[in-house]
Amino acid sequence: MPERSGTGPSLFRQIARRLVVFTLIFALLDVVIVLVTYARQPESLAQELLGLEARRVAALDDPANAVALAGTRNWSARFVEPDVAADAVLIDWTRREQIAGGYRISGVRALDDGASPRWLFLRFDAIGMRPFLPVIRNELIEHVALPLVPLAGLLLLFNIVSVRRVLAPLRRAESEVDGLDPENMALRLTVPGEPREVDTLVRSFNRALARLEASVLTLRDFTASAAHELRTPLSIMQLSLERLPDGPIKSELQTDADQMTRLVSQMLDLAQADALVVDDPAVVDLAAVGRDVVSQLAPKSFAAGRQLRFTDHGGAIIHGHAEAVFRIYRNLVDNALAHAPGATPIEVSAGPGPQLAIRDHGPGILPGDQPHLFERFWRKDRSSSDGAGLGLGIVKRLVDAHGGTIAIETPAGGGALFRVQFPDPSFTTK
Repeated sequence: MPERSGTGPSLFRQIARRLVVFTLIFALLDVVIVLVTYARQPESLAQELLGLEARRVAALDDPANAVALAGTRNWSARFVEPDVAADAVLIDWTRREQIAGGYRISGVRALDDGASPRWLFLRFDAIGMRPFLPVIRNELIEHVALPLVPLAGLLLLFNIVSVRRVLAPLRRAESEVDGLDPENMALRLTVPGEPREVDTLVRSFNRALARLEASVLTLRDFTASAAHELRTPLSIMQLSLERLPDGPIKSELQTDADQMTRLVSQMLDLAQADALVVDDPAVVDLAAVGRDVVSQLAPKSFAAGRQLRFTDHGGAIIHGHAEAVFRIYRNLVDNALAHAPGATPIEVSAGPGPQLAIRDHGPGILPGDQPHLFERFWRKDRSSSDGAGLGLGIVKRLVDAHGGTIAIETPAGGGALFRVQFPDPSFTTK
């Protein structure tokens, strides 16, 4: 599982947060504009205040009661009638005047109760802006909040959706980067085309991957060439050691030469495994290959006082590469011979079906070590191991090339069992 870098907020969250802050600032600015406008127009505030009080009275079941109680709220009110004899007509009017210690607002408002309009005279004495707070609150609700909140919400939603769509190529690139496999250096990120900044970033990353692939291929070619060239001098060294007289020095040199030969062989196997592509698979009998491996490694096993057993459970036919399957068997058996102690047997089996298994009767494998076993050059205790940690890495690469899986099991009675499962040949197309 790739490690996530950084614990800070995502780019989407940062942009969304800034959009929310911008919306709040815009709303606050609108509120300030309303307050400043009304502060500079006291007449408008006076008109709104009288209208608000008149509507409050008209909403009551008995407006006369509100008129009777008006004196308790620093304002007075009374119903007035036009002078019919003088043919006078009443109209809404408002007047604001300064008085000692404050100001007075007076005016007339028409009350329509469904029959005939009645006229209400209002007068209000106050100090400061506090009496106008209900008016300002209503104004903010009716002319700021009601139109602004839905509009701001829609604008914020539109921006969030737009930002999410713009960042979608980045999220896809992140997912594809997490899915990059060192074993498949040909993988590249999908080029989004737009937006231009993301497209440029992905193209730059793909160019970096191309340079990395070229470097890795160069290194693999060098490793394969070096391993191939070293085989000849190592063979000459082995022949020269045979001519030395027997003794502890010859034994030590022989052990070192054997280890070098094994390392060179593994390096060559590794290079070949990396280059293996099973494009044209052939029919491979796992049982036949298993018998060949046991026959070849039997002298080595007997020399170590170990017994090598083979069992055919039947039906072990796959489509694949016979030489690669041979190396899978051989590396797993070599691993068992190296790590299982004493004279315990090594059991090799093919089947039932498209699978093979190698079991030893050693101490087993700790659960914490299992995830690292197939990592190249990994060794739990380097001081007590004479290998390079390549064998199981080669096995894993060869199994992957066949589209198979390898699992580690702990059988009854102890030890470790490596089981390789290949695709069913009945569902494999050439």
